[in-house]
Amino acid sequence: MMRSLCLVAAAILAMAQAPSKPARPAAPSINVRTAGDLAAACSLKPASKQEFAILNFCNGFAQGVLQTNQQSETPTKICFPNPAPKRSATMVEFSRWVAADTATRKSELASTGFLKFMSGRFPCS
Repeated sequence: MMRSLCLVAAAILAMAQAPSKPARPAAPSINVRTAGDLAAACSLKPASKQEFAILNFCNGFAQGVLQTNQQSETPTKICFPNPAPKRSATMVEFSRWVAADTATRKSELASTGFLKFMSGRFPCS
């Protein structure tokens, strides 16, 4: 009996000392307020259902901003080439654009920053 308790104690001690996997950084949330928040959501490489949902939110947010912009009385001019680029590639470019100037772009309102990027990336001639 004493030997069994010693083996259990040794096993528990060994498990406690075993190196653990490094914690994954917390995934961005879908509480997107700034261009930095949107860029973080859009640059995920999903490894979980939550991250996949966040990436889908990013794409839906972008589509919603573009559709709302088109219905505006004074829309931001954005002209897509034909064929249009893939949305996923464009959102990666957006994330890089935000990262290139975090001093100003990161803190802009998400929709404003996104429309600035889109009008610069796809200007109308």
